[in-house]
Amino acid sequence: MKATGNKKRTRRTGKETTPKTDNENLGKLAIDGQIPKAVAYPTTNEEAAEFLREADSTGKKVSVRGGGTKLRIGNSIEGLDLVISTRKLNQILEYEAADLTLCVQAGANLAQVQSKLEKQGQFLPITSPLSATATVGGAIASNSSGPTRLQYGAARDWLIGVRFALADGTLAKGGGRVVKNVAGFDMMKLMIGSMGTLAMLLELNLKLLPLPKARATVLIPFNAEHEACEAALRIIDKGIFPTAETVLDSNGAESLGLEARTTLLIEVRNTAQAVERQLREIQQLVWQLSGAKVERINDEDSQSKFWSPVTDFAYRPSLNAPNTLVIKAGVVPTQVAMIIRQAHQSAKMNNIQVECMAHAGHGILYVVAKYPENDEETALKFIKEITAKVESNSGSAIIEQAPLTLKTQLKDIWGNALSRTELRLMRDIKKKLDPNRTLNPGRFVNSI
Repeated sequence: MKATGNKKRTRRTGKETTPKTDNENLGKLAIDGQIPKAVAYPTTNEEAAEFLREADSTGKKVSVRGGGTKLRIGNSIEGLDLVISTRKLNQILEYEAADLTLCVQAGANLAQVQSKLEKQGQFLPITSPLSATATVGGAIASNSSGPTRLQYGAARDWLIGVRFALADGTLAKGGGRVVKNVAGFDMMKLMIGSMGTLAMLLELNLKLLPLPKARATVLIPFNAEHEACEAALRIIDKGIFPTAETVLDSNGAESLGLEARTTLLIEVRNTAQAVERQLREIQQLVWQLSGAKVERINDEDSQSKFWSPVTDFAYRPSLNAPNTLVIKAGVVPTQVAMIIRQAHQSAKMNNIQVECMAHAGHGILYVVAKYPENDEETALKFIKEITAKVESNSGSAIIEQAPLTLKTQLKDIWGNALSRTELRLMRDIKKKLDPNRTLNPGRFVNSI
């Protein structure tokens, strides 16, 4: 990727680009078994808008594709005629290191962008699974996050401006390129987490941070998940503010190549002096609670390699098995251990194998379940038990990944966290911005 002071534009030749129809490649772009009839690779915003305009005016159904890391999320798509790829919209358009701001095209590879920024001692505080493949636009469209959400928040917290194309080909923008820009309606917030159902993201303006001076990771073994979760909360209560606190049950730890026991993973970023102080306080607190010994990782490269599979926990290729599902839940941090306990109890009663990972500091957890082959009735029972427990405690749960045959038996993989008023508002917005339901029809909440 090349950083330039001005936007790179491709000159229009007057000749429209025709979507490709190579059958072999189209099969790789399928969504829930539906193979698109064509794929388009626009090189400019105008080309992307034209592809959308033509599809919208002829009743075609479109899905926008970035790195393809989140294709399994969502209800079954109701039609798929065209995939518009952001693969060639992958440039860094403007990078103002002194202002800590960045403008990139939506198809820019997240890992490559981070590598470019690190050379200037800065980083984009966005974490997304499978970052070697994920795009910045995809991270925003899914409001992606990972272990570091505890300190840095989700992707939405770092977006300050966006340029996008509506389904009818209208080019529009929201926000700006400076943090203080507050003019107009906050249209960009509508795009965050909308899963490509409202518009095609084209350009993103983002805030950056300086790289921390020091970083350290510790692994702490516990006898049970509730002990690990309690320790994580006690650390925060003590005034220590880690970058990440992640609890793995014994199966989850083993799947990541660790010893098969409950493990609390903690990352701390700060100045070197502050990191050492925080680690001393963590060790003292853990010793008082359980007498556990803290294992420490210091090397920067080793830490990056360690946390990468943790971030990818629910997106591993092995989870594409036909009898595997992933439930993502969000609860208040004090209830994380209870949900893990429910997952273990339900798994035992239903002869299901589970692995759990919880970001104990901010309350997001994943339950990976492998159910008996061809026994979707058992899988549905398991899902119902977990989601009921989550929702009865004011949390929300979605079936983030599941085989198509299982999805079709679920009313809505997004759960019922939204009220009727909220759902009506979302449907009204969809109708206003995409009246012909051209973009990702049916995939989002309530089959919007």
